[in-house]
Amino acid sequence: MRTHRWTSLGAAVAVSMLGWLGAAGTAHAAWPQDQPVRIIVPQAAGGTNDTAARLVAVELGKALGQSVVVENRPGASGAIGMQAAVQAKADGYTLAVASDTATILGAVRHDLPWQFKRDLTGISMIADQPIAVAASARSPYKSLADLIAAAKAQPGAIAFGTSGLGTSQQVAGEWLARDAGVQLTHVPYKGGGQAITDLVGGQVPAAVLGVAPVIGQYRSGNVRILAITSEQRDPALPDVPTLRELGYRDIVLTQWVGLVAPKQTPPAIVQRLSDEMAKILANPDIVRRLGESGLNVRPMAAPQFDVFLARTVDQWQHLISTLSLRLD
Repeated sequence: MRTHRWTSLGAAVAVSMLGWLGAAGTAHAAWPQDQPVRIIVPQAAGGTNDTAARLVAVELGKALGQSVVVENRPGASGAIGMQAAVQAKADGYTLAVASDTATILGAVRHDLPWQFKRDLTGISMIADQPIAVAASARSPYKSLADLIAAAKAQPGAIAFGTSGLGTSQQVAGEWLARDAGVQLTHVPYKGGGQAITDLVGGQVPAAVLGVAPVIGQYRSGNVRILAITSEQRDPALPDVPTLRELGYRDIVLTQWVGLVAPKQTPPAIVQRLSDEMAKILANPDIVRRLGESGLNVRPMAAPQFDVFLARTVDQWQHLISTLSLRLD
């Protein structure tokens, strides 16, 4: 009787455990059916990251059969928004848009409570773009030579806006100033959208920004793009020279934007998201719409993107140290 009782009890426990495991498996398989997925954009609305995130969010929502919402969390050059992503539960319901700036922060700020390589994992690269050196149409600067000549005549009097402190845009601007032998005054904003507004209005005479927030105003005649930082001319801007063409051969930088998640997000969810992103970025309409915004689609699956992110963190640390740039 005792043997029979223990056998029955074991069977009951086994059935109970199977039921629990089945429920857990069903809950996991149901992702993301029980709540919306959010994508944190660590910059203000209107910039490159926000543009890419909103386009991707719509398509990802269709693919997942669940709402995907964009949440702008600007501040501290993106550090605040990335910290919110790192601190979120790693369950697939919180993602973040990361860019080159997020991988720079560790090299210029030693007080960050998070580290990119330790706390975040890559899902997919989305796109890249050159950085534009632009001037307001209200300014007298019609070429890069005009801007540099004015800066030489008035040291420190010419300001340039960027989307924030410690960004790749600031690196490009400070690097250009150093190589040109001039002093420019950096004006950081909370995102490219805010910077382009002041550039158009003439509150700041020049800006160093990703092409995406600039290109529409350039086409409307409100700003002039004096040069871009890519190795070759951009197909969307065939008449705009590169800095290399203008004699600044070492200044070659490309901004990129991608999707990341907290480090402990389940691998199956990361893979599902990566697979869906690959489909989205293969859609000719998405390629066209991103291209119209100045972004060149650059799909990269999760494992490759993770390697790219780690390598990029190290490269920025080396570059900033080598150039001895002050980014404060």
